[in-house]
Amino acid sequence: MTAPSLAALRDLLRERGDELTFADLSEPMLEDLAVGWSDGRPFAAAAAEMLSRSDGIPAADRDRQLAGRAALTLAKRRGAAVRAIALPENVLLLGDPDEDEGDPEAERAFDRRRREYEELSRFAVQMSQEEFALAASQAFRAAKKRDVDLAPDKIAPANPLALLGLTLPTGLRAWFHQRYEPERADALAWKFVLVSRAIARHRGAMAETGVLPEGADAAVPSTLLAALLALDLGELARTAVLEP
Repeated sequence: MTAPSLAALRDLLRERGDELTFADLSEPMLEDLAVGWSDGRPFAAAAAEMLSRSDGIPAADRDRQLAGRAALTLAKRRGAAVRAIALPENVLLLGDPDEDEGDPEAERAFDRRRREYEELSRFAVQMSQEEFALAASQAFRAAKKRDVDLAPDKIAPANPLALLGLTLPTGLRAWFHQRYEPERADALAWKFVLVSRAIARHRGAMAETGVLPEGADAAVPSTLLAALLALDLGELARTAVLEP
């Protein structure tokens, strides 16, 4: 989420220029703008500075607008029930400094996502490394099952921007509900998924820095896994979708 993402955005700007909209951005690019980091700071801040050099619109607060609009776009694209007045295909990344009025809807989304992180932080369910390993070996296979009758997950609809519109596969939820009490099952399922995403998204960076040996089957260091499992859902939502 460093130079490659900035280079990809720069290439899109060269290709589309002032016609580039949020609808044109891929899911990985939207994730990076929403919650990614680049060289120790939010990716959206680096993108805001790059866009400012292109169109002259000040970078101040533009990072919040980019992150909020990206979160709205991604959550909506993934089917979350979020309301957005401006359609992604009508929101340009470049503008005119003389006519720019900012993106107040995106700033409201940014603030709402911060509140959702706080709500998710109430879910501080514990999961051991042994429980995570068992889920890793069984829950993903169970996710393929669709003929499961479960009450709806209440966590995802209540926090669509913090979770960027992600949902839990019914079969995976069922696996957790078969093993844990109902009031903890969905929180544990989310913990498992977010920890898994954090590891997957950062695997390349960990290999580059030597934290993780190279190779798809390299074991994740137990200290890193323990640190991730110690986080609540709010902290995990920040790291899994994804901040270091």
